[in-house]
Amino acid sequence: MLLNRNRNIWFTLFCAVILLSYNGQRAFAAIDKNIGSVVQVNDSLSFISPLRLRGFSLLPAPQQVELGAKNIVVDGSWSVDSKVSIEDIAVRRLLEGASELHGLNFAKKGGKKITLAVKPGTVKATSDPALNDQGYLLGITADKIEITGNSPTGLFYGVQSLLQLLRRDPAGRLIAPEAVIRDWPAVQLRFVHWDTKHHQKRMETMKRLIDWHAFFKVNMVALEIEDKYEFPRHPIIGAPGAYTKAELQELTRYALERHIQIVPNIQAPAHMAHVLKHKEFEHLKAEPESNYQACMCDDEAINLIFDMYQDMIDATPGVDYFLASTDEVYYAGICAKCKRPYNPENRSLAWAEFAVKAHDWLAKRNRRMIAWVEYPLLPQDISRLPSDIINGIMGEDKEFLDNQRKIGMRQLAYSSIQGGEPLFSDYSRYPAYVSTVRNGIKAGANPIGSFAAAWDDSGLHEEVFHLGWATITQYAWNPYGPAYEQTMADFLDVFYGANSPDIASAYKLLNEGAQFFRRGWDEVTSTERPSSYGNSFGKGIGTERMDDFLRLPEIPLDKNLKSNTKYTTDHSKIIAQAEELEVKNDELINKLARYMTQIDRNRYSLEVYLSIAYLERYFIKTVLAFRDAERTFERAQAASAAGKHEEAVGFLIEASNKIGALDNWSKGMWENVTEVWEKSRYEKNPDINGRKFVHVQDDVKDHFADRRKGLDYMIAPFQRTNLPGWQNKLNERIKQYAAANKVPVKGLAEKRLED
Repeated sequence: MLLNRNRNIWFTLFCAVILLSYNGQRAFAAIDKNIGSVVQVNDSLSFISPLRLRGFSLLPAPQQVELGAKNIVVDGSWSVDSKVSIEDIAVRRLLEGASELHGLNFAKKGGKKITLAVKPGTVKATSDPALNDQGYLLGITADKIEITGNSPTGLFYGVQSLLQLLRRDPAGRLIAPEAVIRDWPAVQLRFVHWDTKHHQKRMETMKRLIDWHAFFKVNMVALEIEDKYEFPRHPIIGAPGAYTKAELQELTRYALERHIQIVPNIQAPAHMAHVLKHKEFEHLKAEPESNYQACMCDDEAINLIFDMYQDMIDATPGVDYFLASTDEVYYAGICAKCKRPYNPENRSLAWAEFAVKAHDWLAKRNRRMIAWVEYPLLPQDISRLPSDIINGIMGEDKEFLDNQRKIGMRQLAYSSIQGGEPLFSDYSRYPAYVSTVRNGIKAGANPIGSFAAAWDDSGLHEEVFHLGWATITQYAWNPYGPAYEQTMADFLDVFYGANSPDIASAYKLLNEGAQFFRRGWDEVTSTERPSSYGNSFGKGIGTERMDDFLRLPEIPLDKNLKSNTKYTTDHSKIIAQAEELEVKNDELINKLARYMTQIDRNRYSLEVYLSIAYLERYFIKTVLAFRDAERTFERAQAASAAGKHEEAVGFLIEASNKIGALDNWSKGMWENVTEVWEKSRYEKNPDINGRKFVHVQDDVKDHFADRRKGLDYMIAPFQRTNLPGWQNKLNERIKQYAAANKVPVKGLAEKRLED
């Protein structure tokens, strides 16, 4: 017998109240019948949903669940009865997903059936057809499972939900809960962001990502392409080995079949260093000394941008949207060709005029424009914009949102799962994303979707973004779902398998190590890069660039080997953290190696995490190796003072050999990291068939991932620290001291010519 059978959706003249049951508690949400947007009434979220209390995971959490008293067994005696074509992706996903995820192959005929059907109006959730179309009804009983979608998309989502719910019980049987699930999204568009500016994923990687996005009911991918597309109209822009038109068309078809649109994201008129670095386009810069932004008052520059738009439209047939990002156009209107004085008011006007041009151009090609409606635009100029532009960065600024509401502009609830941190996404910020949609609505927004940004500024691997992508999508699909802690637990169960080990603890340790890597370096004014053109506050402001490195112990040059403890003193806090993290890093690496055989799927994810853990270990080892070197210098000084010169030389040799051993270890470690990362990515910025990659850096931005042409940006701080150079200087000092004191040099591990 099903529980909570009498919980219904009640519609009034102006709103409907959805009753959501979580562990016997109700959270209320109102649905505006005109626009279908969610308006919060009650803030309380349950700690654990009834589904999870029963031992099942489903992400995103469904809108309505009526649980029965029992679990049912699903085995090979069940068959599939499809009322849609067997070639439909929902049917194929059920058959292939059951086999791949659970080792389950259905019978051709059987008494117990899984029925798949499309029946419009099965789930009537809101007055917004775009939301209803994605709705589905999933009924699970002892001898029958029915999945009915309001549309093919809804059917596909119902299949994904069933595949997530299936799990093994202690006896090894595949089970699912007796239940009726009525589900639909709260917002229409659920974006994830692929930023390829500093890397290029392999085609098979992108298809794998699409499959997992579809599993979590993502339906939009913003593909930020920069120079990783061939751009047939201007092929000089495309990097060697860039994706071809045929490849992106293939990827678009693959995604569309899975109810995902690949939405082009072209950065313009700012963030255009990848274009303006080429001599062919230098004359289109807003100012000669900066490749950051194109002149917004130059028709040739605008036409170039629109050519790039057209190339990406051609590459993504069947897609309805285009992200003409207008991101961080700090210097709108600064170009000498712009007639108005350069000031905040005219910056805003220049931005608005470009947005209108881009909108009109895209509208003629049946693409709805998404843009970052932000600085330098002033709130009073929002009224100049076409109302059907979607603001991709919702925010909570009341004045901005009030002006957007006046013209009927919709927004994407924007959250970023990557800031400036290297190595690993700082997932400690994710709990705040539980309320992004709700907070925006409270501030006056009318979101049409969500946007899970995963910037490539620091060159993080895409495997570190899965949790963030799934979390943001969860609270877009169901803004009143369970607490974040359950969302993370549900994600880990679905992504790695229901009986996977404590991977959450590995995330915590990875994040600790990454934050140490981020904050532990010394900084010095850059010798690699000139001063920048400016920043968001204006030209000539914040121009100093910094290099990360580690200040090393002073080699004792005094004839008596007099040394100091400057390194240990200056780095006392960092050394203390490294000592603590050394133990945690050992624990992390052991866990990841052990978990590799304990998870059901996505082992490559842990392989990437293991590579990150070893990079973190490299920094920890380096900090502690120089602590040890300085201590050894003190022992050498004491031996010298006692006239034990041979013993003093031995201490110096010990310090040198330890640094040499670390340097040798790091080379093997780095080869392994490169091998792991290039399983899913192509070589970073290669030279191909005689064509060289033009590596010219941005005159405004200073991305960690752009500090090197290749993947070695991750070890750039180590390269600046220059362990081999320090060791060579120490070795020369050892020989000098030994010769002066007429003692032999024994056991010094110097590099050979063949090394």
